[in-house]
Amino acid sequence: MKREIAERLDAAFDSHEVRRRLHDVPPHEVYEVSVDGRRAVYKRNTGPTGNAEREGRVMAAVADRTSVPVPEPLCIGDSYYVAAWHPDAPAAEADHEADEAWARAAGRGLATLHEETTPLVDAYGAFRADEAFAVRGRDEWHAAAVEYVEERRPVLARYGHADAADRVLDHLAERPDAFAGAGGPVCCHGWATPEHVAVADGAVTCVIDFEHAIAAPGEYDYWRTVFPAFGPGESEPRKAFREGYESVRSLPAGFERRAPRYGLLNAVYYFESLYVQDQNGPAETARQADRLRSRIDAMLDDVA
Repeated sequence: MKREIAERLDAAFDSHEVRRRLHDVPPHEVYEVSVDGRRAVYKRNTGPTGNAEREGRVMAAVADRTSVPVPEPLCIGDSYYVAAWHPDAPAAEADHEADEAWARAAGRGLATLHEETTPLVDAYGAFRADEAFAVRGRDEWHAAAVEYVEERRPVLARYGHADAADRVLDHLAERPDAFAGAGGPVCCHGWATPEHVAVADGAVTCVIDFEHAIAAPGEYDYWRTVFPAFGPGESEPRKAFREGYESVRSLPAGFERRAPRYGLLNAVYYFESLYVQDQNGPAETARQADRLRSRIDAMLDDVA
């Protein structure tokens, strides 16, 4: 593996050193490296659902065309990228807490990403790896949301859960107005929680891990952050996040009514990740799969 990394770095830099592996959770692997005397990070795909090249391209576009602080991409190649080490990046070993101070600053930072990419993104769906903010897109978010579920269905089907994805697809097919009013496409980070968004002195200082980035309505990203960071109930941090967000950019009318549908999209994503990341033994994986099936069933019943 280090030989492959060395060959790639050798093609792009005059000098390089592979120092240590920082992260190894499928479908990606991350190393600390040194390139031309600069401390850096090397991220590569380790499985078919990896998208490091696309992530690097999105991060480069964010660095070049917005004020959101991100690591500087140094090299982007087929299935990997190299980015400069950012001193303010969230540390993997840190205790990441979504407290009120973090929430308010992170809300402003996420809204800034959305506001500044509004004129740069013209369709919904997955970003392409060949051009900044280019989307292999759909004109309607509903169609892109259906595609989002369809793209994750094969992994669920491989482990006997195709019917869970199919129930979500049926629900969306029967409700073509499910996301009516959601708003235009922006660059959504896709996982803007404390382990990916660093905050200091009331401002975002670094955003990392754009592997989940997608062109979607801003409310998609809002709920992708709120559900895992603050949970389902109201709280002071959750209130601060909304206040921070809306101090920069208004949320569209009806965004709370549409929240359960974003919960369904999240659940399908979590289902796929359970098997792609493969971080549990068979018994625990089966228990988590049962919980996800039950959650999807309950959410579908609630929004029927």
